[in-house]
Amino acid sequence: MVNRNRMLAAAVAATLGTLPMHAGAAEPGEIKWFGSVYAKFLDGNRNINNALYNNAETTPGEAGGDQGQGIEFELMFNAQVSKQVEIGGRIKARFNQNFWANFGGFGPQEEDERSAQYMKLRGAWARITPGYEWIDSATIGSNDWGMFDAFTQGKFRYIDRDNSSGILLQGSALGRDLRWDLARVSLSRLFQGPAYNTGELFANDAAWIGQVTYSPSPDWNFTGIYEWINDDEVDPADNNVFDGTDTVARYDNKIFGLKGQYSGLGFMDIRAAYYGSDFTIADDVCGTGLGDCRYSPTPKKDTDGEAYTLNLEFNNLGIDGLTVAAQYFHIGADYVSVTAARRESDVLLTEGQEGTWQQGRPEFNCFYRDLLDTSGDPVCGNRDSEAYNGSLGWGGWNGEVQQVVAAGLADNDFTDFDEPVAHTVVGWKGFTIVPKYRIGNWEFAAEYSNVDFDTNWQACGLVDANGNPDKDAGCIYPLMEGTNSWGLGGAYRSPYSLYQDRSMEIYAIRADYFLDIANGVDLSFRYKYIKDEDKRVTTQEGLVDAYDGYGGSVNQDWIPNPALGGCLECDDRSADYNTYGISAGYQIHPDLYLKLIYELNTVDLIDGTIDVAPIGLGRGGSWINYLTGEHEKNRVGLNFSYFLSGVEFGGTFDWFWGEYRPEFYTNDGESFVRLVPAEGVTVIPTALANIPIDKVKYDQYRMKVFMKVSF
Repeated sequence: MVNRNRMLAAAVAATLGTLPMHAGAAEPGEIKWFGSVYAKFLDGNRNINNALYNNAETTPGEAGGDQGQGIEFELMFNAQVSKQVEIGGRIKARFNQNFWANFGGFGPQEEDERSAQYMKLRGAWARITPGYEWIDSATIGSNDWGMFDAFTQGKFRYIDRDNSSGILLQGSALGRDLRWDLARVSLSRLFQGPAYNTGELFANDAAWIGQVTYSPSPDWNFTGIYEWINDDEVDPADNNVFDGTDTVARYDNKIFGLKGQYSGLGFMDIRAAYYGSDFTIADDVCGTGLGDCRYSPTPKKDTDGEAYTLNLEFNNLGIDGLTVAAQYFHIGADYVSVTAARRESDVLLTEGQEGTWQQGRPEFNCFYRDLLDTSGDPVCGNRDSEAYNGSLGWGGWNGEVQQVVAAGLADNDFTDFDEPVAHTVVGWKGFTIVPKYRIGNWEFAAEYSNVDFDTNWQACGLVDANGNPDKDAGCIYPLMEGTNSWGLGGAYRSPYSLYQDRSMEIYAIRADYFLDIANGVDLSFRYKYIKDEDKRVTTQEGLVDAYDGYGGSVNQDWIPNPALGGCLECDDRSADYNTYGISAGYQIHPDLYLKLIYELNTVDLIDGTIDVAPIGLGRGGSWINYLTGEHEKNRVGLNFSYFLSGVEFGGTFDWFWGEYRPEFYTNDGESFVRLVPAEGVTVIPTALANIPIDKVKYDQYRMKVFMKVSF
């Protein structure tokens, strides 16, 4: 424990060196300069040098990088112009594809801003403190909007913080017991709207948000929030330009929230929050067909929803060292907040799923392809495959998952494997209990979470004239990645499916022990089990509707089974995840800390929608792989942290190995049964491909080392 605290103190000191306070208080008329130099070194056996990020999926040609070295320079400034006016900002070069091997962009790379070492103004702001009683300050320009919350105007992720700009007014009253914030935040034209854009008339599209917080004592506080997000377009019916041009709303999103905290009971702290949303969208923005606005962070039609949480923290239970935290949560399927936090703001108490299985997009077995390509080489594992290059690789992300409420906007762009991965939890409802116990050199923690889903419906809840499920009647939800939105390798942005009847349970336990020998050894053990089940179609009428056609091309050797022969369990999905982890950390030198990690991750998966007749086939089946069977993934990791005055080094080395053993199921006329291949059979026809019955072995090595110098 002592060494861990020592390293934490060093990390905090290094972090503080990047904040404006590092420059010291500027005297009136004086400008202060400060900043940092950040270098990154990547290496891995995938040998892809697309970019200096392991995951950059939204930038063409920049995903999956695991090779190269690059360096960034960041220069920040702060000036106290007068007693009432302060300005600040930063200028930064981002490396993206700016490898050292480019020699500063020499040659054709020089005109590509991703490769050349261009400096760019990443953020500038002015803060005015007029000294009036009714207002404390006005901040104009870049901001991270951290004064609001993750359900409304969320804090922007670190790499985009001062890309977002607006006007912020702040004030107080009643001896500062009452504080208020009022902001106008410009919307991003690139993603904060239906179909991931805000239309053609974008410059004045904005979110208006206000909040009032009343905290008369340390024991309790109360906050009210209201937000209006508005996206306007030119009115196509107004052809008279002599009196200006009228506008019409493309979409509106209104959110209000109430939240409070009370700790006056002594033995328990209480926090509660409630949010309601109203979303309206013009009829001509999205159609109602399954393929219309398929990729979108918003519903296709008007809707309203709600979200609420209740947190209880018991800190005095009569047993020294024992605390219990509990949370009830309900994030409605129709809750829409286009400006909610996309990353970094974990809204749930649960650890959630494991990052290692989150859309690494490995090629287990291929989608829509024959067993061999035209050259006779296996398609699965082909280096030229877009699915191979567009991912982190088989290892995925390390660590736990952050839960965010931004449906369709969970953001993991420009991340490396050692960073947390964000996952949308729109539609989640349930509870989590986390007891913790500390005695001597031991620390114990556990978790039980029970998750149901507000997105459990048949055919999006739609029916035909006879009351039977009808998926083609106008589902208002963007289906996004479709089949890939569930389970192993699933998509973290897509909470919706046409047919779902899902439940999930999470069990976890962790034990930490400080072994007091020499400098002390930090020992840790953890185990997590997740049971994730989805019965998918639950009625005979639903089977007819769900599998009434397969669209697109399928494997010619596969024999379709329309409506699954009435077998309700044949399209079920179930997964049992197990994670075992041990680690040992040691302060081998006052400046150097090492941690050795071993993890074993296993998954036993049955995905009936792929085995039998994948729902949505031909309507967005990108990245679908045949995954049914047993998966095993071993990881040995080595982390290090090294601190000197003014400089920080850190790094992670990972070695993975494991295998996938395919399993096959079939409909025997009444139920879903395991298929045992006959002697001599080497492949099994499925809708995706002829899948080899042999196990597939995997291994991956990857490294990230960084240096940060603050000045």
